[in-house]
Amino acid sequence: MARKIDISIVIVNYKVKEYVSNLLSSIRKAADEYAVQIFVVDNDSGDDSVSYLQQRHPDVSYIANKDNLGFGKANNQAIKQAKGEFTLIINPDTLVSEETLSTLISHMRSNLECGAAGCKILNPDGSFAPESKRSVPTIWAALTKFLGLHTIFPKSRLFGQYYLSWLAEDQQAQVPVLSGSFMFWRTDLLQQLGGFDERFFMYGEDIDLCYRVQDTSYHIDYVPSTSIIHYKGESTKKGDLRYIRIFNEAMYLFFDKHQSSRYSALFKAVIFSAIWVKTIFSFVFSRLKAISLIAADLILLNISIILGFLIRFQFSVEIFSDLQSFQFLWVNLLASIIYLLMGALLGLYRHNNDSISTPLKTLFFSYLGVAAITFFARNLAFSRLSLLIGFGVSVTLMIGLKLVQINARRNQTYAKGQIKKSKILLVGTQADAKELIPKIHSRPDWNVEVLGWVQTDHNYGEQAQENEQKIKHQKAIASTLGSLSQLEDLVKAYHADQVLFSLRTMSYKDMLRVISTLKDVSVQCKLIPDSMDFILGQSKVEYLESLPLVEVELALNKPVNRFIKRVFDLCLALPFFALLWPLALLAGIKRPKGQYFLEPLAKYKWHNRSLFLLGILYGHYSWVGSTLSVQKKYPKHSDEQEGGLKPGLTGLVQLNQGKLQQGQDAEHYQLYYMQNYSLGMDMDILLKSIFQPLDNWE
Repeated sequence: MARKIDISIVIVNYKVKEYVSNLLSSIRKAADEYAVQIFVVDNDSGDDSVSYLQQRHPDVSYIANKDNLGFGKANNQAIKQAKGEFTLIINPDTLVSEETLSTLISHMRSNLECGAAGCKILNPDGSFAPESKRSVPTIWAALTKFLGLHTIFPKSRLFGQYYLSWLAEDQQAQVPVLSGSFMFWRTDLLQQLGGFDERFFMYGEDIDLCYRVQDTSYHIDYVPSTSIIHYKGESTKKGDLRYIRIFNEAMYLFFDKHQSSRYSALFKAVIFSAIWVKTIFSFVFSRLKAISLIAADLILLNISIILGFLIRFQFSVEIFSDLQSFQFLWVNLLASIIYLLMGALLGLYRHNNDSISTPLKTLFFSYLGVAAITFFARNLAFSRLSLLIGFGVSVTLMIGLKLVQINARRNQTYAKGQIKKSKILLVGTQADAKELIPKIHSRPDWNVEVLGWVQTDHNYGEQAQENEQKIKHQKAIASTLGSLSQLEDLVKAYHADQVLFSLRTMSYKDMLRVISTLKDVSVQCKLIPDSMDFILGQSKVEYLESLPLVEVELALNKPVNRFIKRVFDLCLALPFFALLWPLALLAGIKRPKGQYFLEPLAKYKWHNRSLFLLGILYGHYSWVGSTLSVQKKYPKHSDEQEGGLKPGLTGLVQLNQGKLQQGQDAEHYQLYYMQNYSLGMDMDILLKSIFQPLDNWE
């Protein structure tokens, strides 16, 4: 006789297969002695989601849709097949604790009139998610939320209706609405209600379903004694106009279905118009950051043009003696329009565009366009010298602005132009550290520093000293910094940017508990699942495997890139050599036959630097290249001997010497550089070298 199923679990996936895999692992640990039936419904992700998950979780039932049917309809496909006493509707970008299922089953069996229940939901930073407990979004509740009155008067039952903010987050209570990210139902009630209303494509269907419980003898409970973590919208683009429109249309659909009968047609039209106005406002507010960045670029561009004009005329006061002197402002307007158009064409306004080269290209074409147009439009004629000066000022200020903007952001793993390395604390065992740290170091595109690892073993006090002795001479493994109970203090003391939790050896319950203690600390918490092959964060999935490197079609071997690199080396070396050529001449006379640099190195540091500049001019060295061997003879064909990469003063290998474990790692970094070479990469490496100085002359 087949065992009775306790819980049916339904997960709808849309392009978040890694999150689903991690959720399934946590469900397996939480299921324990319960018999579970799991459905994963894929809404035409367009990737290998189903095959990817089937390989890792073969005992799950998969439903592969050929179209994106929406959240409600996809869930209903599995709800109709649910055989469990209870059915859990859960978002793919969530993680459950080991006791979550048992806590809710116990609650439901002890409260027979409870038809559905939810638990405490945590944000990725450990803070409490207010949607854990909600009310029906009446016109008044929605208005107070939109106006922010619920945050000003959180304890008011009048203004705090939307999130029931007068209820403490740890206070168990009956609530009208559950979050669609986690809904624990009695299966017979869920099927009796017919599941979700399929007219809701996404958003609002959870509110509608909970609202219909009022017509039954059951109620809904909020059970905060267990918690989950929710990454919120990883499968949707919340700033996208389409999703904002879908959300607001869902709110109107709910209003029209359940509440419009008591209002006149005129009032319904007003509500409909208000929802569309809110849609526009929501879209504008979601784009405020992007708009502010574009505005900063335009302000910089216009200031540069004006400065070019002032410098050209030596800041003469007489040039402002009449209104005709301000005719150049037409050039400002023209340059701004061209900048906006070229920015759109070159992808300057794409989300998370951290490129420094893109705004520089946009600047170049903007000034080129202005020069061309003013050449033919004589009434807009403008000083070419002023434009040239303005362009130089623009480039200088733009590079400075972008560097400030990039380095103002925290927790970035591999942003170009990011000078400060992202500091990482790893939470796990010594075995976890031995496996994970080399994987992190194998990524030449990551600008990170592993501070050390925090021991999760309960007998940490007895093992810490022994473990420290075992690992302190192993270059690949960082030091043990402390125990799990000290994590908050360690994050503050070491100014950590990221905390990585290894879930192979740490319980989900402990992880959720620890994350909640970090809610007031400015740190990003990320998870490494049992498979140890990727990192889950709030905004992205970062794979821990080495980047695939192919030696064919190396970017550095392309003639145009070799020419660009050579020109860049010469342009940077000539000004310095002009200052140090007497030393280079003297060093050349003193240099012994067959030896390129003078010894001892520390004594002849500046002589050797001038010789290095001379080597760049001859084409034997590069500013950015492979490790510079100061013992070499004069390398007539060093670029061929180094596999196409000349020895350099700095490079990816030199910047990461502290974390490379063996020779093959250096080769991996070098090959990555050759495969992905660009002028921007050289500039990025040189910039980092200024703030992370490497002295090859000691």
